[in-house]
Amino acid sequence: MQFVRNSSGLVKNASLTDAMMLNIANMGAGLAIFTGISPYIVKGAVLWLASLITFLITLPLVFLYTFFIIEIHRTGGDYVWLSRKLNGKIGSIMGIALAFNMPPYFALSAFFSVAAINTVLEVIGTLNHEKALLNLANTVFVNPYCSSITLTQEILIYILAAIAFAIIIGINILKPKWGFSLVTALGTLAILGTIVSMIVVGINVSDFHTKISTFLADFNLTPSTYTGPTFSLPATIYMIPYFASFAYIWLYAGPAVSAEIKSERGIKYNIILGSLLTLFLITVPFYLLCIAGGYGFNFSLFPTATYNFWSVAIALAGNQALQWFIGISLISWEFFVMAFGVIVFARYIFAFSFDRLFPEIFSRLNRSSSPVYAHLLDFAVTLVFLAVPIISPEGVQALYSYTPLAIAYLFLVSLAGAKFSLEGKKRIGMLISSIISAAFMIFMGYEAFTNPYFGVISNGQPFWPGIAYVLSLIGLGIVIYVASKEYNLRKGINIDLNYKEIPPE
Repeated sequence: MQFVRNSSGLVKNASLTDAMMLNIANMGAGLAIFTGISPYIVKGAVLWLASLITFLITLPLVFLYTFFIIEIHRTGGDYVWLSRKLNGKIGSIMGIALAFNMPPYFALSAFFSVAAINTVLEVIGTLNHEKALLNLANTVFVNPYCSSITLTQEILIYILAAIAFAIIIGINILKPKWGFSLVTALGTLAILGTIVSMIVVGINVSDFHTKISTFLADFNLTPSTYTGPTFSLPATIYMIPYFASFAYIWLYAGPAVSAEIKSERGIKYNIILGSLLTLFLITVPFYLLCIAGGYGFNFSLFPTATYNFWSVAIALAGNQALQWFIGISLISWEFFVMAFGVIVFARYIFAFSFDRLFPEIFSRLNRSSSPVYAHLLDFAVTLVFLAVPIISPEGVQALYSYTPLAIAYLFLVSLAGAKFSLEGKKRIGMLISSIISAAFMIFMGYEAFTNPYFGVISNGQPFWPGIAYVLSLIGLGIVIYVASKEYNLRKGINIDLNYKEIPPE
């Protein structure tokens, strides 16, 4: 057993595959091709091309994170980079804000994972005339997006989501290695299912419209006549922030556990390999739908959300066994995201505790070298946010405002990269990556405050619940930093001195 450092107790459990899978879960490719992006398409936008362009534009950010993780691979990842290489106070405040930006996202993933289950049950049940599956879809696994959902059904979804999250938390508490293995197992199933779905759609391209007609009829979907461009560069570029915010800018997972990665190859290549596989898993499905259905056909059906890559693949599968495999792999994507989140959030809390921002108890490990109290904090916070969809529809919309905070955070990481690259030895590649990343984040920041998709503006007016959510997270960071500094000063400890060195891991 090889420890990260004697004073830490964390064990180097993560392989290159584990770290890569964490990054893939962080970017959520399988959910991007579900209902994450296609319902928001605008006339002339080519989704597969927008995905490719977004990847290329965000590649400097991938390089920046790779430069940083090679130079500084510590638990807490970009929190450590910010607090050590830009500013301790800013790094602490924004690190806490970003970390507590995670449980709402994981809670939403848990709550709305039922939408994926509902889709699988409805599509398979409808196509095969299975009343039992349809009854399950209409009573137990009701689509949370459905306007007619009852309070009882919402509470049932809450309980199911809480149980799923508790099981994942329990696995990580019992043994951290099992947590990594769970992420890798779920990711493998999710990715294999996505690839099989690509093959299914691909081999049905020649008679796609004939094969998909039964699905359309069963769900009362009628493609409308499309008038407009089949390609517009401005419209395609307009979709870039959607792809960036849903997938390509989320790179913190591998770095957060980098002190536990076993090999140098794992440290060097986990981010770029995860990003490349995400590019493949998003771009190819949209390309296949484009050549199979045709632009106008897809454009008229994407806004329904019922018509998406996954439902199409299930409809074209041809037999129930293959339908179920594809359906289960879609559901796996949801739990894949939850499983990665449990690991990563605990590592940020662990790093905060080491820096005395949080009480020492959160860096204590059990006999299996698991940060048990950090996991329990994650569970408690997530349970609170799980209740938001039940309590307030506006509250749910506000929780989707996590992207603007992440954009500000990544802009600061870019500044930290520029500053670090100018210190000591020359790091020209890192400097160039930092400058391009900062410029892209400025563009994303503009989009965040002008596009309702990002949750801080609605109908041309400020959406105050979303803005309040972002400001409250930053406020939380300020309060915790100030309180921790004052508390430790009374004991003769200046926590700002932590930021003069790399934390003891």
